[in-house]
Amino acid sequence: MAIVRKSLSDQIYDELKMEIIEQKITFGSKIVNRVLQERFQVSSSPIRDAINRLYSDGLIEQIDNTGATVVNFDIVFYLEVNEILLGITNTAVKLAFKKSDHREIAEYLNRCIALQVQYMGKVEYFKYDYEFHKTFVEFSKNSRLKKLYKQFNVLHEVLLRCFYGKELLKSQKDSIETHRNIVSSFLENNLELCIQLNEEHYNKAEKLFKNMLHKSFKSHPKIIVDE
Repeated sequence: MAIVRKSLSDQIYDELKMEIIEQKITFGSKIVNRVLQERFQVSSSPIRDAINRLYSDGLIEQIDNTGATVVNFDIVFYLEVNEILLGITNTAVKLAFKKSDHREIAEYLNRCIALQVQYMGKVEYFKYDYEFHKTFVEFSKNSRLKKLYKQFNVLHEVLLRCFYGKELLKSQKDSIETHRNIVSSFLENNLELCIQLNEEHYNKAEKLFKNMLHKSFKSHPKIIVDE
């Protein structure tokens, strides 16, 4: 098996992306090219490449000659991302239902659920929540839908991980139960119930985030809460 080595821009992109997700680089802050060049001991080219990829992910909202500005957001921003993800995943469920083998899909989904249970309360949980919904996207056999899901899930994960805490742990338990019900309804060929459960899943996420945001915004001055 060939070893795939990451390019400089890949490594810098991964590092900066994780720092934004973990809020070591805060919302609305400025990333300066010269500072990054000194930090990573590289030329400007891999820095620009990494920033352009972050821009494509939606994590950067503005690029200029000196660097870039990390996305700033208010409650409307989150709600729009959540609505888009709901639309993407609903479409994925419908296409996977029509195009792919239901039992094969269920096998993948159950593996994701088992890993969610294993990592509940830990940051790794987010990876397998992402993989659960990504399973439908993969089996939708629609490459453009895959790209959209990846882009908007990054934003969704950033916002949820920013407010990670006890309330989110309870939400994870609820999500796992919903995921199990989605698998059951999918195996029963009940598409309507699958869609309904998926919508309830994202609606709960919206409600949770609103509650967390209103409790936490004082410690996150870059976040705007629309009362």
